[in-house]
Amino acid sequence: MPDDDPASRYRLAPVRAGRARDEAVSRGELADAVVDAAAAEAAIAAAAARVGVARSALDQALAADGSSALVCERRDRYAARRRRDLERADDEHARLVAAQRERLGEVDAARGRLASARARRELIERHFARWRDDRRKLADRRAD
Repeated sequence: MPDDDPASRYRLAPVRAGRARDEAVSRGELADAVVDAAAAEAAIAAAAARVGVARSALDQALAADGSSALVCERRDRYAARRRRDLERADDEHARLVAAQRERLGEVDAARGRLASARARRELIERHFARWRDDRRKLADRRAD
């Protein structure tokens, strides 16, 4: 049978094309999730650096010494500001780490969706190959 014959064409080709599109979309979603996770890692590293700077500033503020009451009061207020800065930096770092855990969960979910889409596409490909073999064997039997 010629390949132009409508009866010899694979009728599930639209399903095959749809599965291929699903896989491509899943691959794109995974790539987006990985890029977001990488950007979040950079933000976490920057937040950790800010925590370190705030911690060293607090340590320096606490290490300053003075003899007069005015100097001690200013040192205490400066140290209190530095403690607040450190707390804010710690909070920001903790929020970023929690958000990163969620992003990593999204990456894992996207990997699962991609694996599922690939499996569905491969199932259609195997079915298509089996269908072609059956058609070829049928044509061979008819030829004999």
